[in-house]
Amino acid sequence: MSRPITPADLHTVQRIAAEEARRLGRSLGLPAQDRDDLLHDLLVDLLPRLPAYDPARGTLGGFARVCMRHAALRIAHQHRHRRRVARTISLNDPLPSGDGLTLADILSEADGYGSWCGQPTDRIAALERRLDLERAAGAIDPEDHPLCAALSAKTPHQLAAQGLLPRARIYRRIREMRLRLLASGIPSAA
Repeated sequence: MSRPITPADLHTVQRIAAEEARRLGRSLGLPAQDRDDLLHDLLVDLLPRLPAYDPARGTLGGFARVCMRHAALRIAHQHRHRRRVARTISLNDPLPSGDGLTLADILSEADGYGSWCGQPTDRIAALERRLDLERAAGAIDPEDHPLCAALSAKTPHQLAAQGLLPRARIYRRIREMRLRLLASGIPSAA
């Protein structure tokens, strides 16, 4: 952009951003309080594009509107993708079985919060997981429990840098734990 932005230009850009945020919010079915976030997202998207504005090719308002419409399309696509991935379901949604039952009808409080959020509630799979974890815990030597706890928060390089254990010894103990787990029937995850 060859000239600085005037207060009138700024007012025009803000007005266009507010219009696009309202339009985008309505199309996505978002509450009014989320439109401020959309407005800010649109303005932030426009800022790095301003140097490409050429006054000889059109007005700043037209340039801003085109940029914000494209940004709104990207934001809408991302928002819809997140909704699809999240697969939110209502407890009042009818089950596909067609017998008139809802999700709330078949879930008990004992199933836990995860089941209310749509996570699977297969009790056999949960039992198998618990048995696998118990078998894994039994296969690991009790002297390696502190190392396992430390590795859950830090990498072997970070632990060695702290001087707790030499790096070679850490990797040797990890290799021994993997072999013990493999011998007890638990394969490596990676």
